[in-house]
This record gives sequence, C-alpha cells and structure tokens, in this order.
Amino acid sequence: MARLTIGVLIAGLWAGVASAQSLVVIGETPAARCYEHARWARAHYSSLNSCDDALASDDLPLRDRQRTWVNRAVINLHLGEAEEALRDLDRAVELGFESPEIAMNQSAALIRLSRYEEAIEAATLALEGGLRDVEKAYFNRAIAHERLGRIAEAYDDFRAASDAAPTWVAAQEQLDRFSVANGT
Repeated sequence: MARLTIGVLIAGLWAGVASAQSLVVIGETPAARCYEHARWARAHYSSLNSCDDALASDDLPLRDRQRTWVNRAVINLHLGEAEEALRDLDRAVELGFESPEIAMNQSAALIRLSRYEEAIEAATLALEGGLRDVEKAYFNRAIAHERLGRIAEAYDDFRAASDAAPTWVAAQEQLDRFSVANGT
C-alpha cells in the first residue's frame, strides 16, 4: 500500500505570521480611522488612539462599537500584544457580537501565545461559522498544526489556504517549504 510522506524542507522557528481580519466601519469618524489602521496593519501604538476615541464616545452605535473592539484587537495583534487583543475580542463578544472573524482573530492571538490547540479550535470555529476569507483561518490552523509537529495536517491546511486564495503569496511560500513523496 502506498503511503504519502510529507516533510518540511526548511523548518524555521516561525513558519509564518498568523493572519488577522479587520471589520469595516464607514465614515470620517474615529471608528472609521481605527478600521483603516487595522486594515492597513499600521502597527503603531498611536493607531490605538482612534479606537480609544471611538470607544469613549457615548453616541457610537452598538454595531460600530463591536467592530471597533475587533479592529482594536487587530491593531494589538500587529503590535504583538496578543493578550490585549484577546481582551478586546472578549469585549466585542460581551456586547453580543457574533462573527467568524472574532474566532479567526482569536486563533491569531492564541498562536502568538503558543496556545496551539486552542488556536486550532478557534480557526476551525471560524471556518465552520462561515468566514469570508477562509484562507486566513486555514493558514492560522496550519501554523498551529506545524508548531505541534503535525506536519501532514499543516501541509493540508496550507494547501487549503492556497486553494482558497491562489494568488496569496504567503500561503504558497509556506507550501514551497514542503516536500511531498509517495512511499511504501
């Protein structure tokens, strides 16, 4: 019986950086500026000021408040503040926000905290919840699998990420590190 063998050509300490997903807030408001900072990965502590200004406003609609917490979490992820990002995501959930992007962002934060089993669970929840950009959840799950030494699962998820977004270079770069051979 033939067996598929998957190996990693170059095993670095960090196969890739976990992906995060911002949520749209429209207009010329602090909440919209917070979204723009998250969207364009502006990793500056001053980027949080727009989010904080928006959240301090009493007239911020609930929907925008929920999304601003998520966008603040994305900025914190880019700053390497994974614990703070998880707290921001929890605040969005406490406000009744249900979105697969929350689980996907949780998976990114959990990867940064080396909590790989939880990261896999969160990425899987994002996929099951109907995440629009599924490649990001597959990518995060692949990173977590690889950290746990589950090379075949990592390869499968990097492949799924690449299949979902064929032009996404990051997924293809990760796949290029693998060597796949049929064995007996």
